[in-house]
Amino acid sequence: MLTNPTVLILGAGASSDYNFPLGQGLRDLVCGLKGGATVEIIQDAGYTLTLINEFIDTLRKSGFSSVDWFLEERPEYIGIGKAAIAASLIPFENSDRLFPPHAPQNHWYELLLNVLDRPLGKFETNNLSIITFNYDRSLEHYLFTALTTRYRSSERAAEVMSKFSIVHVHGSLGGLLPLEETGRFYEPTLNPETIKLATEKIVIVGEASGETNEFERARSFLQDAKRIVFLGFGYHPESIERLGIFNKP
Repeated sequence: MLTNPTVLILGAGASSDYNFPLGQGLRDLVCGLKGGATVEIIQDAGYTLTLINEFIDTLRKSGFSSVDWFLEERPEYIGIGKAAIAASLIPFENSDRLFPPHAPQNHWYELLLNVLDRPLGKFETNNLSIITFNYDRSLEHYLFTALTTRYRSSERAAEVMSKFSIVHVHGSLGGLLPLEETGRFYEPTLNPETIKLATEKIVIVGEASGETNEFERARSFLQDAKRIVFLGFGYHPESIERLGIFNKP
């Protein structure tokens, strides 16, 4: 159990052991969409084939190592860029990857759960907040599923999770059902509706603002923290600046 105010800041590396791609890997997945069956699903979500191919071809030849970085410089592609990101990441929402025997050897989600829920039933008394720059919802899905099993009640697990602070400062692949009233379950189903739901929630680095409710919440966590831990986090000047607490006076 964590009694001192603690903040965990997550970057893309925090999800990589759970099979989610890093920046360059996501770029390659997006570039690989061209000509595949997923393109038809993106079209049905409201994007023309001409725009899809133009976006992918431009990204491929841009020399940028991440889709976010590319979209910062080419904001005219933000809409289709978000849809392509969603279409590339949703298939990785495989719950089996989070639990034995398919969970990673370095299963830090399990480690975190057993630190927080010790003694058993004390999960909600922890003084921990999590700030994540990732779109994926794997951590909250894992915690909710495990707590549902431990408490033998999804309603009790949802109640406990509602008191646990996880803020996605760059949005997510949609609100996580059943923890939020609207959104998507954690599953790899790819169709026009799931792409639309995820696209609406994704926030590209270049369009993010330090004035959003998410960054304001993140700064409030950091101001009260006695301990701050970075995990799988790559340095991005604007992101660090928006967190506020690390800025020089």
